[in-house]
Amino acid sequence: MNHPRWSILISLLFCSASLLAQTGSISGTITDSETSEPVPSANVLIKGTQVGTTTDLDGAFELRGVDPGSYMLVVSSVGFEGKEVTVAVVSGQTAQIQISLAQRSVEMGDVTVLGASLRSEKITDAPASVTVLDAREIELNSVSGQVPKLLETQPGVDIVQSGEFDYNINTRGFNSSLNRRLLVLLDGRDLAVAFLGSQEWNGLSVPAEDLGKIELIRGPGSALYGANAFNGVLNILTPSPKSMAGGKITLAGGEVSTFRSDFRYAGVAEQWSYKINAGRAQSDTWNVSRLTFPFEYEGFNPFLNTEVVPVDQSTVASTYGSARVDYDFGGGAAAVAEGGLTQVENAILVTGIGRVQVPKATKPWGRINYSSGSWFVQAWGAGRNSLEPQVSLSTGLPLEEKSFIGQLDLQYRFDVMDDRMFVILGGAHRYQSVDTDGTLTLDAHHDNSSSLYGQLEYRFVRELKAVAAARWDRSTLHDDQVSPKFALVFSPSPAHTIRGTFNQAFQAPNYSELFLYVKHPTRNLAYLGNDNLKVETITGYELGYSGVFGNLFYVTLDLYFNQLEDFITDLAPGTNPAYPGQAVLPGDSTLRTIWSYGNAGKVDEKGFEVAVNVNLTRTIGLNANYAFFDFDVKEVGANDVLIPNTPSDKFNVGISYHDGPLEAAVSYKYVPSYDWAAGIYQGRILAYGIVNLSGSYDITSYLEAGLNVTNLLDNVHYQIFGGSLIYRRAVLSLTARF
Repeated sequence: MNHPRWSILISLLFCSASLLAQTGSISGTITDSETSEPVPSANVLIKGTQVGTTTDLDGAFELRGVDPGSYMLVVSSVGFEGKEVTVAVVSGQTAQIQISLAQRSVEMGDVTVLGASLRSEKITDAPASVTVLDAREIELNSVSGQVPKLLETQPGVDIVQSGEFDYNINTRGFNSSLNRRLLVLLDGRDLAVAFLGSQEWNGLSVPAEDLGKIELIRGPGSALYGANAFNGVLNILTPSPKSMAGGKITLAGGEVSTFRSDFRYAGVAEQWSYKINAGRAQSDTWNVSRLTFPFEYEGFNPFLNTEVVPVDQSTVASTYGSARVDYDFGGGAAAVAEGGLTQVENAILVTGIGRVQVPKATKPWGRINYSSGSWFVQAWGAGRNSLEPQVSLSTGLPLEEKSFIGQLDLQYRFDVMDDRMFVILGGAHRYQSVDTDGTLTLDAHHDNSSSLYGQLEYRFVRELKAVAAARWDRSTLHDDQVSPKFALVFSPSPAHTIRGTFNQAFQAPNYSELFLYVKHPTRNLAYLGNDNLKVETITGYELGYSGVFGNLFYVTLDLYFNQLEDFITDLAPGTNPAYPGQAVLPGDSTLRTIWSYGNAGKVDEKGFEVAVNVNLTRTIGLNANYAFFDFDVKEVGANDVLIPNTPSDKFNVGISYHDGPLEAAVSYKYVPSYDWAAGIYQGRILAYGIVNLSGSYDITSYLEAGLNVTNLLDNVHYQIFGGSLIYRRAVLSLTARF
């Protein structure tokens, strides 16, 4: 029997083998010239190409599938002098090379970012306001396991905590409960929950200390990222298994009955590498019941905010596991397949209709990816399933949710004109479904969206480059959107950069805002969606400066002016033109006051962010930042409370120490008093200050102790009106590596 498909496959395999036989490879190690210790996470790039890699924990690297010839390797790592080394590649052979790097004071200008332009570039060259947390800083501050806390003291960040695991992260104004104006990506996978469009932070299946890099891009970003990159993008990147080969066990415990355990093992076998991890985090709850008035702090509305179901005081927990396999094709090309599952228990979310407790839910996910110097192809999917009905504490109603998001991304990148022009072309298609079994919406919903985008970057001269991008988005949930972006980046010297940008972005309504249908069982109230909602839009103008002075100071200054229109109002009576007052709903005999959503309002907002990083000595660093925010309401809808849920200013200051086995950091954050309004919760946030302490000590080369104390002085306060009081939490950890 003839098998033409097998014949074709065998022919392709022979052709591939023949091509690989005509190439060579480059491998080697990068070490510290003073200590001879390996330098992990160093960047190794073939000059003039997009082909590169990073070193693993042993400082080793390998570039496979390289055509014969002579190449210049560009090696760089934060805290070391860069180096260029010539290497000759012979067909069928491996060129071995040993490279030592000289230490120097850390220059923030050496940090590279990916998310601002979808290409690796120096942070000072990026056409956006960017903050970066590297692996070392993440590991130092991650003992508590809370990823959002890592961003708490970064410039321009509005982060509010309403429970042990419930956080809302935003930048530059108009925060809210269940905020989604900041798009959050983990290796290109959107972490938002389909029904609400916000993040469920205890649903991660990767421990905080295993995140390789966090990039916070502030300002509108829909030109590259689409819906909900309204005020910025949080781009989280995990390292490859080969860069963390070996095993790790972490145990942590402390106040509030906190306990955390995590196991990880990663290995390498020729072109293959893999990683598995599993863990659990748990603690007691800070949330208390609100069955009788008064409540735990002042300002609540006894009619709207009194609950009918007590808080379940059981342990708040997250149990997770994941696995990943990588294959290195050589020449900078690699494939990834990974997936995971998290089970969350007893967390409480603050929503527009009141607090909701999640007794037990699962969050499965998976992704496959192929990337090379030119191509990026990725497919991913993520679900959320209520194993037990969620409980609305305000209504007593059980709430179900079964949802899924799947997306396919395709991107092609290329250089022309002797690398003076860089072009990105891409597209995406998303499918999503939500079924609440009639508890939150009347019907199940199945929707899809598509997008096409492109970006052109042109360098006129070494000192000046321009960036232009645009994206088209269509969806079954909203009208088509076009999001443009323009930027000029001028670098009069390698140490100083001035940037001007123009962006437009949009936020799409979520399923709750479109299709919510809940009748209060004991009060004459109903909470309804509005399927005629338009998207929110923002037009942003920004001027930025970054500079390095004498290898001691790194300074950034960002000024912005934004115009916002068509706000999707918070849940409130009289905001939906279809229900201006009271109504009797179909199948109901009760006259109810209808709470719903609408589009209303125009606001101009402006502000600035200034940040300074100082290398006082090689072992001591100082950082400080200040943010100012102001707004002017041009139009406001009837019955809508249009306030930004953001303080007018805030500042952070911190000091860090690193010398040999000891590393420590102390930070202070101050937030003045401001008004808050989101759904049924309206009140005043009182001023508060927080001191955080982190430290680690290498007991041996295989054993590390860690300490993380949030709210060190136990300044009891609340950060979101309707959320819980926040107390101190001190956690100790012990990590063994093998």
